[in-house]
Amino acid sequence: MLIKQIPEDFIVEEILELKKKKNGEYSYFKLKKKNWNTMDLVRILAKKLKVSEKDIKYAGLKDKNAVTEQYISIRNTKEIKLRIKDVEIKKIGEGDEPIKLGGLKENHFKVTVRSLTEKKVLKPKRLINYFDTQRFSNKNIKIGRALLKRDFKELCRLLELRNKEEVFKFDRKILRFALNSYQSYIFNQATEEYVKKHKSGTLPLINFDTKFKNKFIEAIYMDIMKKEKIRKEDFIFREMPFLVGESKERKIFVNVKNFRYKYGKDELNKDKIKCILEFTLPKGSYGTLFVKNLFY
Repeated sequence: MLIKQIPEDFIVEEILELKKKKNGEYSYFKLKKKNWNTMDLVRILAKKLKVSEKDIKYAGLKDKNAVTEQYISIRNTKEIKLRIKDVEIKKIGEGDEPIKLGGLKENHFKVTVRSLTEKKVLKPKRLINYFDTQRFSNKNIKIGRALLKRDFKELCRLLELRNKEEVFKFDRKILRFALNSYQSYIFNQATEEYVKKHKSGTLPLINFDTKFKNKFIEAIYMDIMKKEKIRKEDFIFREMPFLVGESKERKIFVNVKNFRYKYGKDELNKDKIKCILEFTLPKGSYGTLFVKNLFY
């Protein structure tokens, strides 16, 4: 079984609602891209358009090894006339509000699974809403843990910096993403324990202001944090206030919609078959995880 043998094997399209009007402060653009993650492309766009990265907003982060369609808003930029390899940009309107992170409704997936040896009847089940492995790439868990522990020596090593002062000047988006990755790592551990006894509910992404719904959930997190040697108070970053956020809840189980599939000959792998899947998941849920659960 192969997922993402080529980028075209994994196609993701955002589903969100935009309130459009004529002559709005923000212009909305649809990006179709391949071999680009969201943050890298936003950085390039800001540089080429000579605008601040803060003025380019998006609803979700999309992977590099895929073909993804997502939306961005740019303040006071009416059009984009740029040529960027493997990127198509189309203006779709204007409005008074920027696109907000987490503002999308769902993601629609079209996934080709290759190198299969047999045709199985596929029956989707509710998905345990873990964060999948791509959330934890590039040493993000280690960087997030070091941030919480104020281990600047380790941060300098991981980020390849010379001294503590360079940490404070480092790319804020990368540091925030690393911290969020660590919170996701804790969430996955808590979820693994929670689903042993429960079939519904939500769990928090741990933060300084997290309020536990019951003693069972609190005990799970206290045990994990004890092993990790962290406290809720560690999420109050007086040294780097841009890292301070609010606690969020995440559903433990999510349902798949619009599921269908078909088998065919795998043109990339001799004597193998492929399966083309289409399905829709709520925002923040991982299509790769759903596909793995279908076949394993």
